[in-house]
Amino acid sequence: MKKLITILAVTALLSACGNSETSKTAETQTSETTSATETVSTEAKTTKYTTYSGEGFAFSYPDYWKSVDTSQMNAAVKAAFSDQSTSSQFADNINFTIESNPSGSINPEEFANNVVDYYTQNGESIGVSNYKKVSYTNKPYKEYNAGVLEGNYTHTSGTDIVLIQYMIPTNSELYTMTITSSKDSYNQDTVNEIINSLSISAPLEQTAGSTVSESTVAQSTAADFFNDLTPFLTDNTAVLDQTSYDFIADNNDLFPASTADLRKKAKGLVNSKITTRHLNKNVANYYEDFVKVSGQVIQVEEDSSLGSTFSVVLVMDDNGNYVTALYPATTGDLLDGDYATVIGAPIANYSFQNVGGGFTNSTLIGASLVIAE
Repeated sequence: MKKLITILAVTALLSACGNSETSKTAETQTSETTSATETVSTEAKTTKYTTYSGEGFAFSYPDYWKSVDTSQMNAAVKAAFSDQSTSSQFADNINFTIESNPSGSINPEEFANNVVDYYTQNGESIGVSNYKKVSYTNKPYKEYNAGVLEGNYTHTSGTDIVLIQYMIPTNSELYTMTITSSKDSYNQDTVNEIINSLSISAPLEQTAGSTVSESTVAQSTAADFFNDLTPFLTDNTAVLDQTSYDFIADNNDLFPASTADLRKKAKGLVNSKITTRHLNKNVANYYEDFVKVSGQVIQVEEDSSLGSTFSVVLVMDDNGNYVTALYPATTGDLLDGDYATVIGAPIANYSFQNVGGGFTNSTLIGASLVIAE
């Protein structure tokens, strides 16, 4: 996929949160060092800043903000902080992500446009209502292409929010600093101070045309796709285990199995002894297996906002157990109520809220094939 979604999932996680949701802090982080500095801004001269130093990067943030526990978030989230000093329903916050860039694009405006498209089309479903792009400005980081996207949206509490994202794409990675603030507390000097404080010590490479080889892109795309979307689809209750990541990467050509030979290969990898009952008991036992589950399609959705179509299919088998197939392709004419077979690699068990107000357990599967029966 040429467009990335981690950046979207991460900003949805933090920028749509209320103060109560960011109250969990990490008091000790082995990779960070902090030092207090006072801003030279005349308008904000009373604000003190603390510098966070991570692996290969550093930036400053208001010293009264608290660290957010990122241990259960996507691995792309390298640091996150929020203002927990107020009782307001929205906590101003910042997060910094480093994610792979399979496309190799070094055009920051392309990534900004992807974000705008996604929030415009899907924002309501993740608590980012009425998203509007305000501006995009090229702001190079040293000699590297970079840009700042500013947008507004309405938080679920009714609070008007300002969302700022500073994006620095390289041939292999995308660095993103996201600053989110209520409109009432938004301070341009503070935003400038934070953005200008960003320092990246890791080596950066930007060359016209991707320097990432085709084989490298092919090897990483499927695994990264599932890695990025797993926390997003499971409401941040699950992540792609490293064992699963490596297994999917080793079988990258099967996601999706788009030719007759690949479909035959995928079907040949199925371990027919594994049922949904086995997956429900301990999905981790089957991270390096292909499974096959057939049943009624409860819901099927497709999304093309990322540049290529992917599908999410909820299937209930004959035993009343559920699987959720994340499929990096279209499902064609498949509709709710049809009967279908899913073949793919188990990723995680999770639960979602059902229409009755309770929760339904399901196994997320990285689908190689979704076949209408």
